[in-house]
Amino acid sequence: MQGLRSLPLRHGSETRCAIRALHRACARGRPGSVAASARGAGDACRAAPRGARTRPSVKAMILAAGLGTRMAPLARTHAKPALPVLGVPVILRLVRMLAEQGIAEVVVNTHAHPESLRAALAASPVPIEWIGEPGLRGSGGGVRGARAALEGSEPFLVLNGDMCLDLDVASLLQRHRSRRALLTLALRDDPRKRDFGSIGYDSDGDVRRITERIDLGGEKGSGLFIGVQVMEPAIFTHMPEAERFEIVPDVWVPALRAGDRIASWVQPEGARWSPVGSPRELLDANLEALAASPGARIHATAIAPAWIDAGVEIGAGARIGPRAVLGRRARIGANARIEDSLVLPEAQVPAGAQLVRAIAFGDEVWRDE
Repeated sequence: MQGLRSLPLRHGSETRCAIRALHRACARGRPGSVAASARGAGDACRAAPRGARTRPSVKAMILAAGLGTRMAPLARTHAKPALPVLGVPVILRLVRMLAEQGIAEVVVNTHAHPESLRAALAASPVPIEWIGEPGLRGSGGGVRGARAALEGSEPFLVLNGDMCLDLDVASLLQRHRSRRALLTLALRDDPRKRDFGSIGYDSDGDVRRITERIDLGGEKGSGLFIGVQVMEPAIFTHMPEAERFEIVPDVWVPALRAGDRIASWVQPEGARWSPVGSPRELLDANLEALAASPGARIHATAIAPAWIDAGVEIGAGARIGPRAVLGRRARIGANARIEDSLVLPEAQVPAGAQLVRAIAFGDEVWRDE
């Protein structure tokens, strides 16, 4: 979203929570025999506590129509939200998290590589309403284009599609309703907010400042926007008629200036948020998920922690780990070394290759240099 960029965060997690995360909302991939003992693997996002449920009328929209420019070169064949964290597409993790908390209807907009998103959500636990965008509409235009699909939901959720996170949906909605807000922004207390733009709020938690775009004074705290917002249907009256526009300068700022209430909800301390907007962030999200269960070891010759999906072929003398994630049906050549790295599904790593802080995709390698 314009003016607000996600940052990778690194937080530890108890193994018990990581196991629950894998089995529940965030990592329900079903690897085959090679990964059968991966059940202890951690995840980069967890569902809200069991029993937290939202009202059934609430719908959610996941924004997935970007070009994926920051994800180059990995975005040549996949939309960003379709890329995996520990073998499960990021967008599927989001949908499963929402479904576990009572969201029964999800809208997804698409532009680049829509087939990758449809494949990623083939195992969705709830129906998906797809909205294809022939041309880019921007973050604001994308929401407006889904107006008909979101009708009947008061309010509705809008989430960026390129992240994993812990999100207590019931708490967020309760905050929104208690403030009777037009819009509620999910924030995070993060020291890097100074560099990437922050949202300022008053003692009641109502937004008073949006980055450097508008400042009404009275700020008592601030946070980094984490790509989740709750909107009332009335928000559509604040949207321009243009085909393409952005949500921050063209909707948030005018609404705040007009005196409409924009509330904030701050993610609890220690909750996880892992954006996956670039190759580095995708790599970090996978390694953070792996770190949630440092004892995960799923191959006789792997050095823990390592996560190996089904159908992986490993050549003689190859060194796997520590901190290696190998996707489904990947092929690792003899004497190759995979450390602090991600090998995407069906990628081929040649014999003798040395991957450290790298991502293998197809027959190519991205290196964190």
